[in-house]
Amino acid sequence: MKTYQILLGAAFTSTLAFSALAAMPESLPPTLGAEKTTVPFIQIVIKNFQDESLGRIVDLGIDLANGRIVEVLVESDSSLGVDNKIVAVPPLALQADPSSRVYRLNVSTAAFKTAAAIDLTQWTDAGRSDRVAAAYRLFGQEPYFLEEGDAASTTERRPKVSLGYVERCNQLLGMPVGNYQGEEFGKVWSLTMHILSGRILNVIVLAPGNFETKSVVPPMALAFNSARDGLLLDDSVEEYADQPRYLYTEAAYGNEAYSQQELYKGGYTTGPLEQGSSYFDIDRTVAIDRAIRTAKINNRHVEIGTINGRVTLRGWTYNAEDKARIMGIAVAASRVEVVDDQMTVGRPLASK
Repeated sequence: MKTYQILLGAAFTSTLAFSALAAMPESLPPTLGAEKTTVPFIQIVIKNFQDESLGRIVDLGIDLANGRIVEVLVESDSSLGVDNKIVAVPPLALQADPSSRVYRLNVSTAAFKTAAAIDLTQWTDAGRSDRVAAAYRLFGQEPYFLEEGDAASTTERRPKVSLGYVERCNQLLGMPVGNYQGEEFGKVWSLTMHILSGRILNVIVLAPGNFETKSVVPPMALAFNSARDGLLLDDSVEEYADQPRYLYTEAAYGNEAYSQQELYKGGYTTGPLEQGSSYFDIDRTVAIDRAIRTAKINNRHVEIGTINGRVTLRGWTYNAEDKARIMGIAVAASRVEVVDDQMTVGRPLASK
């Protein structure tokens, strides 16, 4: 059954809207609240714990294949005397300061000034795993991804994954989206994200023409074309028409902007599907989703959420065989006691 969910989030959860980027406001998103305004992350201030300004966010490095914000790109404050260089900061190194409505980074200005500068004109080189890993360690973070020459381990509590192609968020906005048959679905209108947990939640695709139709696509379902100037989704036109919709209402008449996302839900619970923000929870969801896609199982109507190690599967499958195979993959990635199977076989009548 299709229902609507007001987008929820913790401190500084941001939905980045392509249309809002032209005006880069100084104000920051609301610190808390049930509804989140659609705002750009551009110009969010970064300070250290001595309340010294380090810079402002100018962009994000995005790994769509793993649904990650790989790094936060910070333009150094002019007071540091380093010619406003761009520094890459791992998102988990940042901490929200609701009282000041800034992000805090536990580093001195002297140490921040020693960070390597990122040349945005040489971005392909900037996305190398060894360069990104060095930035992580400079700010006291262990890379979640495999570095060049590393092999995946099956014994680690949180196995590392291969780093996907890292693209700048501002380059993704407006990028065309289509299928492998050359049919156009639209262009990237926005990304829903949680910066401090390093999560990309969804990619919002705007239909072609002057229509206001916006569809919700999981980031891991998208792949770059060979030129990396467009995104591909393994959907037919008919299948894509069944993607959940995203509804956005602009601020007007003293009311804040708000957004709603259409979801498919199974029959057991009615609350929004939860996804934990820890790397452990995120990795489990990503691993299950990747394994399902590798197995070529049609899961476009199934949602996966992991919170505190517990996996929920919700939505519907076309047949009982697909349902059983998806359940088996989720159990293999965790264990049967922590998998809550809320999937149904066949599309619910109310959504037909």
